[in-house]
Parts: sequence; structure tokens; C-alpha cells
Amino acid sequence: MTSRWIRSAGRLLLAVSLLAAPLAACNTGDECATCTSDDDCEMGFVCSTFSDDSQRCGSGVGATSCNVR
Repeated sequence: MTSRWIRSAGRLLLAVSLLAAPLAACNTGDECATCTSDDDCEMGFVCSTFSDDSQRCGSGVGATSCNVR
């Protein structure tokens, strides 16, 4: 019974970490992170206004699409 509980706890921890990963990346300045100026974005990205009127970090070259909820 103990090994079954450990496997269940491990699966739960994995699921939670996979679900939390996108949330952690939202404010890092990576592509698709929300921003108010170019200074909020990592090098290589600029703060762009997307079709939904949100401001997010993007390459500034061509079309960038972000999956947001």
C-alpha cells in the first residue's frame, strides 16, 4: 500500500508541476510574457500589442501567436 501511495503522490506532484510551469513563465520576459515596455522583455524580444489588445513580448518579426487563457 505504501508504494501505491508513493506512486500516486509522485504523479500528483508531476501533474502540479506541469500545470504550474506555464504560470511561472508568464512574468519572465520570455516570448508571450506580459509587458508594458521593451525593458520588461528579454534580449531579442520587444513589447508588442497583439490582436487581443494585450501587450506581450514577441520577436517583432513576422507573426507571433501566443496561447493564453
